[in-house]
Amino acid sequence: MKILVIGATGFIGKSIYEGLKNTDYEIVSGIRNPKRLDGLSIKIDFVALQQDKELSKKLVGFDVVINCVGIIAERDGQTFEQMHTMAPIVLFDACKNAQVRKIIQISALGSQNGTTLYHTSKNKADEYLKGLGVDYAILHPSIVYGDDGKSTALFQALASLPLTPIIGDGSQKLQPIDVKDLVCTIKTLILSKEKKIELDLVGEESITYKELLQGFRKYLGFNPTKTISVPTFGTDIIGKILDEPTVNNDNIIMLNEGNIADVKPLSIFLAYTPIGIKKNLFAKEANNAQKLYASLYLIRPLLRLVIGFVWIWSGIVSAFLYPQEKALLLLHDIGISRPLDLPLLYIASFLDIVLGILTIIGYKLKLLLNLQIIVIVSYTLLLTVLAPFHWLHPFGPVLKNIPLVITIYILMKMEQYR
Repeated sequence: MKILVIGATGFIGKSIYEGLKNTDYEIVSGIRNPKRLDGLSIKIDFVALQQDKELSKKLVGFDVVINCVGIIAERDGQTFEQMHTMAPIVLFDACKNAQVRKIIQISALGSQNGTTLYHTSKNKADEYLKGLGVDYAILHPSIVYGDDGKSTALFQALASLPLTPIIGDGSQKLQPIDVKDLVCTIKTLILSKEKKIELDLVGEESITYKELLQGFRKYLGFNPTKTISVPTFGTDIIGKILDEPTVNNDNIIMLNEGNIADVKPLSIFLAYTPIGIKKNLFAKEANNAQKLYASLYLIRPLLRLVIGFVWIWSGIVSAFLYPQEKALLLLHDIGISRPLDLPLLYIASFLDIVLGILTIIGYKLKLLLNLQIIVIVSYTLLLTVLAPFHWLHPFGPVLKNIPLVITIYILMKMEQYR
């Protein structure tokens, strides 16, 4: 049997891909950049799927196509309408043309009645698939947790704070499911003879949002702490500052709407009941690496803001606040004389401010951080060769470049593995 997993670089898609890879099936990933994943892959780009004239040909020969593509917030040209509705519809039509035996659609719990764009865009694709006249399975997972889950990482980070932040009184109901149970559902679906299946994927029992964060805190080995109710005003802005797509107004609405369902239909289908997160994950203890990751998770955006501020303030001080004759003296020490010194001072200060602003907004951050290290190291080497006495300054202005470079490097690594 030949199976295509679309979106195999995301948390759910990758888990399904890895779960099927060691079976007797022939597993192919459909991703935007096939070079990102080892194994057999084909290019499936949901951003521009309507322009892919070869799509039906690509799907010929597949028995099952699994659509795992989903976004939690609109960004980088990816809209809910395109990623959740238009592209899936194009995909479903191409699957029918290619005579794919079964289509499995990963939707979302609450999509049938939800009011947010996330839910309504998912539901449009679900309803289209139902009326297409093909064999299908539509899955509505609650929050899916696992080692590489972004929501899991965020929950653990929030739980590790000195005060646990909750929305309202934290009584919103959730029913998380282990990603392993989701993968098991997919395996069962592939073998199922039923032509039309729709299932809610939830764990055995519900849990409140407050209990969820307290459970993660206990799992991480931290002592119990007090909760604090945080305002939801400006959530979108906070999410952008933190570079955390899951922190947005729509997610607050979805949280308040609740995220629970009856587990019995899934239990009957699987012939077992998925264990709830309390008896599963929270009955264990995190390892030291997980504890460290949770503790440092929110440090990443803080580092970005601090590094950006250092560049901006450095540029402002050099050009406008520090005595000009002393600022120019530094340029004279490395061989820059009049009339080039003053224009160069303002140009360098302007570039510092631009670097700082771009760092704060996160524009091409990885490239930007590499550039910053090159600038600081070059500047430090220049002073070391042409004006080494600056190393003996009692306030250590050159010496402080060393921890600054290390800090930027740490942020680079955090960005690489976020």
